[in-house]
Amino acid sequence: MGPYIDEDFADLIKQETEYEWDDLKKGLPGYPTAVLIEIMAELGLYVNKQLAQEIAKRDDAVFYLRKLLQDGKHWRNNYYGDGWSPFHSIHILALIKNKESFELLLDIIRYHEDDLDDWVTEEVASLLVAFGEDFIEPIKKFTMDETLETFVRSAATSALVALGKKFPEHQNDIKLHLKTLLKSTQDGIFAGLVADDLASFHDPSVMPDIHRAFEDGMIDDPFVKEDDIEEVINGVFSEMDKEDFKRNTKDPLDHFSRENIECLHLVKYEEEDDGFEGDSDIDDNFEAEVISSLKKKEKIGRNEPCPCGSGKKYKKCCMGKEKS
Repeated sequence: MGPYIDEDFADLIKQETEYEWDDLKKGLPGYPTAVLIEIMAELGLYVNKQLAQEIAKRDDAVFYLRKLLQDGKHWRNNYYGDGWSPFHSIHILALIKNKESFELLLDIIRYHEDDLDDWVTEEVASLLVAFGEDFIEPIKKFTMDETLETFVRSAATSALVALGKKFPEHQNDIKLHLKTLLKSTQDGIFAGLVADDLASFHDPSVMPDIHRAFEDGMIDDPFVKEDDIEEVINGVFSEMDKEDFKRNTKDPLDHFSRENIECLHLVKYEEEDDGFEGDSDIDDNFEAEVISSLKKKEKIGRNEPCPCGSGKKYKKCCMGKEKS
């Protein structure tokens, strides 16, 4: 038998907060939801699966999560909890999986895109997918909103692709919807992302629509080439495709796993130790070098790993920054 792993990470909670988890967990079932939300906020980063699930099963959870998410102080890292509670909250909304929690999640990703930052491209698609096939139509409606920020819309179309692969009976309908977006959007970058989403189904029948988008100048991105898109369509299910699908279909509860919290804990302390909050010269210089290389028009496939080393696909990271 391997070493015991404390999935409740009571040791981290004791080390990083004023709480003792073994004492705290005994009272969870009896606490009002408002108290559970307050505890979640005070725990900061160190919220585990048991607390998240206890909140998610309460009938009034969405009401109290909405209050937290609408209170701007919770988004700030100089407030108690260091700004982590909104990120926990959006994952709990995806655990609840009802119409009310879905609509609140859409409001948050619509109006807090700047606050969510990288979470939009890293997590939002999987949170939408978690609601399941019954929410495909509302997600489609959301993607039709031209006022949305480009990558917020793209996260939603990525969710549709994942749902189409997860529930094949919906694939043709989703492809038709993406074709409609490709024809109607006025956002050239978004059009390129939609073309890539269509290509990820590896269905040659979508190629005429993608050709037409290029011919009509709908795709405004010098890094997106028709030949590259055609290679994706005719290619095999690549490792990057598999990683995309895995990331976009992961369980929202995984956010509260010890593995993820430990990872975020390390990132948190690396940022503090390296002074990223107050001195970003090194980070800025590195980003400048990356953008400089992009401006030289080096051939970087949109589905290739981004040269900045983030581990994300280029299309989901630095693509577009070369224009700034």
